[in-house]
Formats: sequence, C-alpha cells, structure tokens
Amino acid sequence: MNLANLTSENLILVDAVFENRIDAITRMTQMLADEGKLSDQKAFFDAVIKRENEGPTALGEELAVPHGKSEAVKEAVFAAAFVKEDLQWQGLDGDEPVKMIFLLAIPPAEAGSTHMEVLTELTSSLVEDEFREQLLKAQSARDVLALFGGETPVEETTSDIEPTVQVSVEAVSDPIDDHSGKAYYCFIVGGIAIVLGLFALM
Repeated sequence: MNLANLTSENLILVDAVFENRIDAITRMTQMLADEGKLSDQKAFFDAVIKRENEGPTALGEELAVPHGKSEAVKEAVFAAAFVKEDLQWQGLDGDEPVKMIFLLAIPPAEAGSTHMEVLTELTSSLVEDEFREQLLKAQSARDVLALFGGETPVEETTSDIEPTVQVSVEAVSDPIDDHSGKAYYCFIVGGIAIVLGLFALM
C-alpha cells in the first residue's frame, strides 16, 4: 500500500503544537472536513472519541494512531501531524509521549480491509529508525508526502532526505542485527498485538 494515496499535503502538519490529545484530534478532524472528506464532522469526531475511550491508541515508539469508523467518512483517508514537543497520549501502561499522530478515517465497509492495511503499513515502516527520523526532520508537508511514497519534491536534490523506506510485512518478522534489536522486537510484537486489538474493536 502506498500511504501517499490516502492523504495529501493539506492533511499533514509539520512542527504542530497541540494543547492535549483532544485538541489534536479536534484540529486534525477539522483538516479532514476542510478537505471534503467528511459528510458530518461532529459524527466522525464522536466516533474517534468513542474509540479513544475504548482503549489506548498510542503504539509506542512515539506513535499514536487514533481512528474512527463512521458513515460520515466519504473515503478512507488519514491526516498526519508531527509535533514539536512530546504530547502525552493514552498507551497500554498509561500516558506516553508521542511525536507522530496519524488520524485514520475509515468508512464502515472498509473497517476490516483498508484499516488493517494502513495500520500494518505504518507499524512495519515505522519500525525503521531512519524512516522515523526522516519524518520527524521533514521541513514541509510536501517532504512528508514524498517519504510516504508520493511525488518527489523539486527541492529534494539539495536536501538530505533519503528515498522512501519500503518495508514488507514479512520483513518485520526478520531479526534486526544491531544494538537496539531487543527494543525493535518489543515494538514489533507490541505493535502487532495492538493492531489486532484495534481490529477487534472496529
């Protein structure tokens, strides 16, 4: 799956500042509404908050994936925000700091397909330190979109942004031969478990 096909520059915030988790969800929901992706902004917001109340959506490694399944969603899409300072988000062991937020909007008909594909692609891609660092160092929404697999920015020839890291689902299960292998393993196992849990609650 090419993540760039499910978002756009207008749905990506770089160096974002939010007061709290609810403020982040509110503003990112507004972004989706402004792009014409929602038929009912409040209905989708309520669906996301309902899901937040059912269980944690922070997956570790500074990543949070709030999401909502609603008839108000016209097509599967996500908004992304990269925050300047750590934002506390509900995780398995209480609040944890996040820097990357992906708000998924899923039509009910795609809850068991697109939803799982996006979550799997995110967790498998973001297991790479280099890819996470590139996202957090991105200077613009256009740079982020390019990392997701979108059109390469014109200015990339003079930047230090590397090509998009493509990680297959199979590759996630392979051993990672470096000093942080244990941390990677915990993240992968935890991420898969949470993804399955998220799927069960959709």
